[in-house]
Amino acid sequence: MSKIKLILENSIRSLKDSDGRIGLLTQTILLAFLLVLTLTSGSVQHYLADNLDQMLGSDLVIESHTELDKDKIAKLTAMTGELAQTALANITLTHKDRWARARLKLVGANYPLQGTLRLSDGLGTTEQISQNGPKEGDIWIGPRLAARLGLNVGDSLKVGDALLRVDAILLHEPDRIMEGHNVDMRAMVSHTNTTAMLGNDNRALHRYLLAANVPQRAEIEAWVSNNMPAATLIKKHGGQHPLSAFWTRTENFLGLASVLLFFMGAVALDMTNRRWLAKMRYRLALYTSFGTPMKTGITMAVGEWLVTFIATTVAALLLAFAAFGLIIGEMQNIFPGLEANPDFIAAAKTTGLVFLLLLALKAPSFIQLAQSSLLSLIRTQSEGTYIWHRLVFGLLSVSMLAVAYSDNWLLTGMTLFAVVIALALMLLLTWSIVKVGNLWGRHRTGLLPFSFFIAQQRLIAKSAQIMGLGLCGLLLLFTMMLMRDLGGMMESHARTHDGNLLVSQAHEYHVQALEEWAGQTGSSIRTLKPFVSAQLVAINGTKLDDYMQKPSDTLATLKDPIRLSWADQIPENNRLTGGTWWAQDTENWQQISTEPEVMTDMELEFGDRLTYQIEGKSYDFTLVASHAFKSGASSITFWFQVPGIARQHIEAPTRYMGSMELPETAWPALARLWQAHPSLSLAPLKELTERFDRTLAMVTKVTSGYAAMVLLLSLFVLAASVSGFRADDRLKNGLLMSMGFSNRDCLRLNFYDWGITALIAAIGAIAGTWIAGSLIYEEQFGLTYRPDLVWVSATVLMMVSTVCLIGYLACRQSLKVSVRNLIAA
Repeated sequence: MSKIKLILENSIRSLKDSDGRIGLLTQTILLAFLLVLTLTSGSVQHYLADNLDQMLGSDLVIESHTELDKDKIAKLTAMTGELAQTALANITLTHKDRWARARLKLVGANYPLQGTLRLSDGLGTTEQISQNGPKEGDIWIGPRLAARLGLNVGDSLKVGDALLRVDAILLHEPDRIMEGHNVDMRAMVSHTNTTAMLGNDNRALHRYLLAANVPQRAEIEAWVSNNMPAATLIKKHGGQHPLSAFWTRTENFLGLASVLLFFMGAVALDMTNRRWLAKMRYRLALYTSFGTPMKTGITMAVGEWLVTFIATTVAALLLAFAAFGLIIGEMQNIFPGLEANPDFIAAAKTTGLVFLLLLALKAPSFIQLAQSSLLSLIRTQSEGTYIWHRLVFGLLSVSMLAVAYSDNWLLTGMTLFAVVIALALMLLLTWSIVKVGNLWGRHRTGLLPFSFFIAQQRLIAKSAQIMGLGLCGLLLLFTMMLMRDLGGMMESHARTHDGNLLVSQAHEYHVQALEEWAGQTGSSIRTLKPFVSAQLVAINGTKLDDYMQKPSDTLATLKDPIRLSWADQIPENNRLTGGTWWAQDTENWQQISTEPEVMTDMELEFGDRLTYQIEGKSYDFTLVASHAFKSGASSITFWFQVPGIARQHIEAPTRYMGSMELPETAWPALARLWQAHPSLSLAPLKELTERFDRTLAMVTKVTSGYAAMVLLLSLFVLAASVSGFRADDRLKNGLLMSMGFSNRDCLRLNFYDWGITALIAAIGAIAGTWIAGSLIYEEQFGLTYRPDLVWVSATVLMMVSTVCLIGYLACRQSLKVSVRNLIAA
């Protein structure tokens, strides 16, 4: 009991010291962040599962990008007895001189199968219930679409060749959950109007809602798996919500952000660990002098750390549950009816993960103590022996966290690579500048040469200090500056190479209409690239859902049809990154190339067999090459490309993607073009930029909270940097003053010391940000990263000034005591 009491007393004594408080706060912030993420994710997933049971609108939903033929519909109807058919298409609706892109839903006679529709006679009027969809010749529109087009109930709206009457404002659909996080404006018409409005060649998404009992569901699942490989089956009981994978990717992104936060926390903990080690050496030496075995002393040191972790866990749980309640309250605007349902098992697992991560950071210290002799415990040990242990274990901790959360290894790898390169650069700069400065000052007098001499004597400690501050600056810049520059760079690049109107999808009969319209309005078509719509259904004979189950943005995209293009030579805006591109006159048409990010996320290798469904037929291609985007030409590129001869073997209509340049006088005439061709998909660059800005604004809200976390941990790093080296600085100042140096001389010397530290750290942070920006822009967007030099210069100046000010205040505070106290401290 006396040992346990001593452990508790020492733990409380350590927490009263600034180093102990900084370590406790850092660990608490990191654990609380991951606990909030875990608790929120558990509640959202519970809500989505419950929401799926109540709002699917049927027992089963079959989703296919290919319309089923009459025989398959008859088979499904025979198996279940109740079937409702819907289809969704993106079209442009026009009214007078206004236009809006909308999601048009075409519903059959049996819709809705379960639940009711909610309508109104106008914006803000009383809500009504309907058991049936719109009648033939009528259209129901959402309130946002009505406001955008200036439409009221009773007005006429021409869609393609059909003239429809606005019969109601659509407020709610029982199967709206199928749209996931889609926020497009909406309209609904009867399925009998399909051909008149969309023609025969539109990429519509078809859904078949089925009512089925348990035996029927099992039979239907087996039949769909065997006969519809490209279809997606969603079931009410035990199924996965359409938003589930999206939320998992969001969770992974936030979890991955915690990797960078953990990096900073590790730096702060490493700096405070210097003082902890000094205290532990003193205590172990004291214990040993009383006859206590070294093993028992080490056990007591581990016990003190465990007590600190328990205190961390308690504080983090209180903080996490408070934040969890606030976040759930905010998210009820997105998920109505969301309630706090804490998953204590998941929280325990997260706590266990953080325990292992922190233990990995502390392990080098325990190893160092265990390998110490009594003499080495009394003497001051050099840090050089164990600095590599700390670095390796720190990287191991970060890697464990990345493995737990990353769903984009290419992006994660580039980010971590930039961090490692920046740390290596800071280490190189520190050693180079300090050694060169020491050589320069050997035959000179003054405080600056003397500051280089002192830095040379503390080179290992100074390197750790600089890398910590530099990493802190790197993450601050990486969070704020890249987000600041992204919007402007993307807009200017697209404007330079792709005109001001994007043609995202045009059929062959649209091309002639575009050429005629361009001639009439003085516009020009810059580029049109052909493609066919293809859906990846299997890899090496394994269904896509079975082959890759870890959610990612790439997998989510590949579950829908993609644009498959063809080229005999590598396009001018692409470059070969791996494998071998096919010969221009090749007869082997079943070859394919894809982008490196797709290969990484989907774990593809050259030689893999990719099976695509195109217009209901299956086609196999062998992966032989990878290509990446190259700036300098059009930004329109394709994830997958095949040889030109393959087009002769693929039975599918050709579609086009490209760009146009419109003069100001041509914009009002767009409504006329869309009225004649509502399925023509055009997107003005201004509209794309506005969408990007809205996304950026939403991301900024998330990153603002993240930046606040980074800033908080930055303060911890700075405080740990001052606190961790406080004893050394006090001893240095005491010796200098005993040799006749004045307070002013000590402050100047301190200013030189912190100025060199901050300047090297700032250079490393800027370099790391530049490396990260270059890698991400080149690999993800094929662009050249050009940072704002004024912003960079201001950031360096601010960082150096802040660090010097904090160091000055700390030094000034320490000089208020006597020389004897400074040396004795």
